[in-house]
Amino acid sequence: MEDVEGNTAYAAYDTFAISPESQNYKLHIGTYSGTAGDSLNGHDGWSFSTKDRDNDLRDNDDLSSSCAKRYKGGWWYGDCHWSNLNGLYHLGTHESGADGVNWYHWKGHNYSVKRTEMKVRPNS
Repeated sequence: MEDVEGNTAYAAYDTFAISPESQNYKLHIGTYSGTAGDSLNGHDGWSFSTKDRDNDLRDNDDLSSSCAKRYKGGWWYGDCHWSNLNGLYHLGTHESGADGVNWYHWKGHNYSVKRTEMKVRPNS
């Protein structure tokens, strides 16, 4: 990840796997290492949600609508998120809530990072 000032951080996991569609693309991650802080571990075991396919754990009442709708992106939401790499591209500090491209343990919910990459290695 890179912020608007050019600072970088990373998060690596010794396991990263996604279950098939029949299990709503449930996320499975292993042990964290890195410099960004572990903002994905809390998503382990959660299903992928989109605005038209709500698989998060929140009740769908007026106060707690779908996390994907509320935070403007598809992600492994449960009771919403610590990371949201498919959020809106606000480019830096913003006041619109946690709907940006964020990694909470690095920059918080109200900072949308400039660039992210997700890289996956095959099992050997």
